[in-house]
Amino acid sequence: MKGSVCLVGGGIRTLLGTSDGGSERQIALIADELAARGNDVSLVVPGLRDGIRIRRINVLPGWKDGNAWPRGLRFFAHRLPGLKRVIAGLEPDLLYTRGFSLFAPAVASVAARTGATYLAALACDDDLRTRALSRPLGIAQRAGYGFAARAFFIRYALRKASLVLSQHGGQAVVCDRMGIPSRTVRNVFCPPAIVPEARKVFDIAWVGHISEFKGFDRLLHILERTKGLRVAVAGAVQGGRNNRLLEAAANVRDLEYMGELPHAEILELMSCSSVLLNTSPAEGFPNTFLEAWYLERPVVSLVSDPDGLLSGGEPLGFCGNGSVPATAEALLRLCADPVCRLQMGMRGRSHVERHHLVKAVVDSLETAWESSRCFSKVPARHSHPEAGRA
Repeated sequence: MKGSVCLVGGGIRTLLGTSDGGSERQIALIADELAARGNDVSLVVPGLRDGIRIRRINVLPGWKDGNAWPRGLRFFAHRLPGLKRVIAGLEPDLLYTRGFSLFAPAVASVAARTGATYLAALACDDDLRTRALSRPLGIAQRAGYGFAARAFFIRYALRKASLVLSQHGGQAVVCDRMGIPSRTVRNVFCPPAIVPEARKVFDIAWVGHISEFKGFDRLLHILERTKGLRVAVAGAVQGGRNNRLLEAAANVRDLEYMGELPHAEILELMSCSSVLLNTSPAEGFPNTFLEAWYLERPVVSLVSDPDGLLSGGEPLGFCGNGSVPATAEALLRLCADPVCRLQMGMRGRSHVERHHLVKAVVDSLETAWESSRCFSKVPARHSHPEAGRA
């Protein structure tokens, strides 16, 4: 299929080659491939000051700066209406968002009004929960990421979507249980132009912003049981309240904090480590899994085990099923067993190359776009006015 596509969210940092997040990277890689296939692609970024064209993609601000509304009303009175006007003005055939966002219901509203197909991609397992496993800190965070906001997102974004795109089979099962039409479209991985040299500097790499959402507090509990293993941590602190977590990490021996790194340096860090550790209680299928596997590094996960890849007959790592002692034991065992790491890593590389490269993933996205017409809640924008009257 070819047409006008509008993706709403992040992605500009990935396109510019600076430090980015997982959802941003997914949006940017999908946008780039859709543009390469001849679609007219726009990326609408909330909070961006000025528009810019990057390669074949028009990057547009979600709203114009400057308004007289007080801070408490600015979001609803200025930003959301501005975002709707920008999106509607593009007249897209396809609208795409990724993950939990207070902007997603506005995108669904535009799709319903214009007849555009709206694909709502999930970014983590918490996107389907009103009571998230990650606990927001502070009054503002609870208002923006708490029960009411998530219930609103599920009702007015996911349930209004033409189709929800799940990351893995477990999310698809939950969608089916909730009566939400879904299709699994895997995460994208784009191999780097230069694969970093494999060197042994650290035993464990942990990548993610410093927060309870990413399970940094759980990481500290695990490291109490893995003394002697060298650990590298990369990621920005998510909000001032999480500085306490970084302060606690300063007391952990053999832990080196690298700060926030660009994607190329993240890959280099993983190539210098024996194992990738993930401790998030909320994520479904982190991008970092694909990056580690492509570099032939096994993944040890405290909670996430998408499609049983870490616990099946030929595992690509280990899942602790929420158990800190079991996760710590697996880290100690894997870091001491290079043969097992090599076998898991080679299977991981093969899995990524078979299922997650950009062309295969965007093929499945285009199939979802086509099939979503079956679930569309409004007639297509260009359908004949007499259609359906028979």
